[in-house]
Amino acid sequence: MPLSRVALESSAGAARGQADDIQNEANELLRIRDYLFKELAEKTGQPMEQVHKDLSRIKRFNAQEALDYGLIDRIVRPPRIKADAPQKEAGTCLG
Repeated sequence: MPLSRVALESSAGAARGQADDIQNEANELLRIRDYLFKELAEKTGQPMEQVHKDLSRIKRFNAQEALDYGLIDRIVRPPRIKADAPQKEAGTCLG
């Protein structure tokens, strides 16, 4: 939809425990991150460096930006309301 927003953010973890457990969790997060970045770069056509840059912080896209980036295939627009369509009275609900 035209007013939709898409947010991309990198994965994060909250590992606790012994140093080995934290290291294992960190390695797994890095493995998943690298896989997701690679897939995102391939599917969107963006260079890997751009994906890394965009996911270093939360990146938000409006519908057109998401389309341009390659995150979505198209923007779905509702059909136009005809000028002679009956109007609802003020104060009625949207449904």
